[in-house]
Amino acid sequence: MEPAPLKVGTWNIGGGILGESHQRGVDPSLDRYASVLEECGPDVLCLQEAHDYHGRQVGQAEWLAKHLGYPYFASFPTSRSHMVENASLALGIVSRFPIRDAVYKQFPNPRLRVVGPNGENWELHDKGYVVGQLDLGWGTLGLVNGHCFPLQHFGISPTEPVFAQMWRMLTADLLAVGAAGPALAAVDLNYARIRDLLVDVLRPGRYFNAFDGTPTTPQGVQKDYILYGESIRLLTTTVASTGSDHSYCQASFLM
Repeated sequence: MEPAPLKVGTWNIGGGILGESHQRGVDPSLDRYASVLEECGPDVLCLQEAHDYHGRQVGQAEWLAKHLGYPYFASFPTSRSHMVENASLALGIVSRFPIRDAVYKQFPNPRLRVVGPNGENWELHDKGYVVGQLDLGWGTLGLVNGHCFPLQHFGISPTEPVFAQMWRMLTADLLAVGAAGPALAAVDLNYARIRDLLVDVLRPGRYFNAFDGTPTTPQGVQKDYILYGESIRLLTTTVASTGSDHSYCQASFLM
């Protein structure tokens, strides 16, 4: 099979609930998310904050895969959901290609706590990333899908020393995946200055940022990234505003 353009999307879907991600008691609107994906047609989709119900009902990554006709999906629960009961937030992958050897790696969690604007007690939930491979038929593609802590809600910067181990961990895996062959990474970084955190990843000959400086939230802040290795050529990018608190981000590559 000859290499062909590959469309890769990333989206924090906030449990499938439209609007601010801390809503409670609101039913998910996955049909709305599916309509955006149907129009954009990614070959590979990385999801953050997709709900996983631990077998009690179909998880959101699986629902989107089946609804849109994708043959492969994977879901990796990271923490309990702050939006609905009896669900976990998960990293999801939806793909036209087989997903191989995907494993979840959890960040060290300092268990910060803060009182939210409505008097709620917020605790820093577990976050992390998935490392795996896609079998493209003519070769393999290393893939990382990650979600980092929303530290802006806890009054602390991700550049503080307490988080240094987290960035060393992510950097080491990104570099290892990139050294093994063509690689892409989709990350909700929850931070606008990626070079403050992953400078060694973005050095010449390693990874490039497909959405350099492009806002990906309604507040005009960049939180979402697709990184690609030097052997991959970027063709086009799309950042689509939706009813979600994150834009849908997609990049097309020639492998």
